[in-house]
Amino acid sequence: MSPSEIASIATAVSGLAATVSLIYVGIQIRLSIRHTRASIQQGTTAQTTNILLGRMNAEAVAIWIEGNGGTPTPELIREHQFHNQCGIAMIAMEDYFSQHELGLLSAEHFSRGSETFRNRLKEPGLRAYWLKQREMLAKAAPGYCAYIDSLCTEETTPFRN
Repeated sequence: MSPSEIASIATAVSGLAATVSLIYVGIQIRLSIRHTRASIQQGTTAQTTNILLGRMNAEAVAIWIEGNGGTPTPELIREHQFHNQCGIAMIAMEDYFSQHELGLLSAEHFSRGSETFRNRLKEPGLRAYWLKQREMLAKAAPGYCAYIDSLCTEETTPFRN
């Protein structure tokens, strides 16, 4: 084999290696973007959940109600606490949905979690909370709304211990 033939083969191999390398880098960048989006989503979820958890304390809820011009009766405080709990549940569902949409959950993991959420959405209070939230979210998050709606396929049942 002549030196020019060896040089041609080396050039072809080098070009192929560069192409494979670029494809690999492209895949890694795509995965990195997906994981960055998931991290941002989880950070937002954690921040919002922490705010709502901070508002679970009766005194904090009373301050919130007073600060917004209301009178913090025990019933109103408990209503706010319940809505905060519902908000936390819905935020968890949104994070779960987002992780699935980004391809970061296996089908089995997503299905298992969805069944847990489906059972929670049978409870009339959480279902009513969702229906109210849905009115606000329908245009902004149609995919998420469709997912939650798909979990609301059964009638609500009273909560049982």
